[in-house]
Amino acid sequence: MRAKSTNPSSSRRTVSLRRLFAGAAFAALSAAAGLTAYPTSASAEAVLSMHIEEQTSWVQNFNPFDLGGRRQSTMDFIYEPLVIFNDYDGGKPIWRLATAYKFSDDLKSITYTLRDGVKWSDGKPLTSADMKFTLEMMLKNPAVDTVGVGETVASVEAPSPTEVKINLKTVDTHFPETLADFPVVPEHIWKDVKDPLAFKNEKPVGSGPMTEVRRFTPQIYEQCRNPNYWDAANLKVDCLKLPQISGNDQMLALLPEGTMDWIGSFIPQIDKTYVALDPKNNGYWQPPAETVAFQMNFKTKNAGNAEAFADINFRHAFSLSMDRTSMVDIAGFGYPVVNLHASGLPPRFDSWRNKAAEGDHDVWMAYDIDKANKVLDDAGYKKGADGFRTTPKGQPIAFSIAVPNGWTDWIDAVQIGVEGLRKIGVNASVATPEYEQWQKQILDGTLDAVMNSRADGPTPFRGYYQSLSTPFAGRITSAPSRYSNPELDKIFDAYRKATTEEERHKLFDQVQLIVATEFPVVPVFNGPTWFQYSTKRFTGWVTKDEPAMNPEDHDNNRLRLVHLLRLKPVQ
Repeated sequence: MRAKSTNPSSSRRTVSLRRLFAGAAFAALSAAAGLTAYPTSASAEAVLSMHIEEQTSWVQNFNPFDLGGRRQSTMDFIYEPLVIFNDYDGGKPIWRLATAYKFSDDLKSITYTLRDGVKWSDGKPLTSADMKFTLEMMLKNPAVDTVGVGETVASVEAPSPTEVKINLKTVDTHFPETLADFPVVPEHIWKDVKDPLAFKNEKPVGSGPMTEVRRFTPQIYEQCRNPNYWDAANLKVDCLKLPQISGNDQMLALLPEGTMDWIGSFIPQIDKTYVALDPKNNGYWQPPAETVAFQMNFKTKNAGNAEAFADINFRHAFSLSMDRTSMVDIAGFGYPVVNLHASGLPPRFDSWRNKAAEGDHDVWMAYDIDKANKVLDDAGYKKGADGFRTTPKGQPIAFSIAVPNGWTDWIDAVQIGVEGLRKIGVNASVATPEYEQWQKQILDGTLDAVMNSRADGPTPFRGYYQSLSTPFAGRITSAPSRYSNPELDKIFDAYRKATTEEERHKLFDQVQLIVATEFPVVPVFNGPTWFQYSTKRFTGWVTKDEPAMNPEDHDNNRLRLVHLLRLKPVQ
């Protein structure tokens, strides 16, 4: 708990900054020891230093199906997408392994045309047989079905080396977006893998620009140019260098060294702590992004927590105890944007907003401790001698809210949330597992509550469908609540069958209304797009003056591949 003062906001900011800079000073000692070999120019070889995830030690795992354990440089850079939809350009397709797709007249099948002449990194041809094999592997083994094709795909055909016909169980006009995160893997490698989820794939054979793992240690690894990359003419970067960075504090310590090129981190007081270090070259662009929310596991095995989480009165009181303004201003240094809509709709989808899902529903998004206490009192949540409440059935409530270790901004935001919950008699605490452990615990359902974001697509549908539909419950890391609502599932299905934008907007109006009414998650703010860059060694960055695409380098952004292909070394 933070020290009390007459000015809580000032106290929190002071403590947060002291912890950040003290941690940074400590991290600088180890950073200096491990990263002194960094090149200071890209003259001999164009090596791009990236930060895309936080871990205390690298594990050599490039299995695209292992969502909880794979290195975050696996997708895009080793396994190229079929097509990327640019949500900054109206969802316009950017063709990669595929050059086209076409639905049949009855919308019951879709045929992808693959790019002719593409080779795997080992020189063998990439054909429709590889895509057919990957889809059928997902259908046979739901554990590796990372995109949910099992719900939609009936069968797969390969009429020619460059054509894949996917027969659907039902009409699904949203299907191409479903395959946005689909990794095609080489049949000649994976057909002999006995357990495709457990396979570490330490020496990957891929289709993307950076497939060669030249060096791998627990502290640093390098992925280098695919010798057979089909788009080599546009690839000007020779290698990606990924140093092990455990969290925001360590990143803060590295910044004065000027060794990083592409960063995706929370940097407090960024104009002072980053830009001012090299005003000529250091820059950032952090537009509002996806919604961050508190998500409770509706399938938790703890009886008291399960009873509370299932009660909308508890969820309303939970929300009323959230000091969102402090989370944004103090924990986030003003970078995020407060979300005050019960539907949780991100700001960039304002044209989709249903005002009927606001009004009376949004009253639960206020910060009102007195009202939260009254809601729980009226619902039968009694306080014991220790000041903590039990459920109406007399079950104790006690849970931790998990956030990855090293995510200092989110940790501070969760701490503010926990302080609010304890003010209303809810025995909550903060847990900070390592990022990989956090992901795996989300997937296996052992976490009671998390603060998490969801990956949006060109429209708001994908974020809601993957985080709140029954087919995705517990399947991916953006759906830890394991929430299930048959009525909402029917609307999701209708949306996937819709053929006009007018139909989709009307159906998504209903989605928002159900979400605002049922309140399955507690939205708090919209985090920024974490993107910082240096022009010292590379040019071609997407910036706020040229907002061509989502500039983030994290694993939820397929456009990072296109961004990489824009970059050129400084001569």
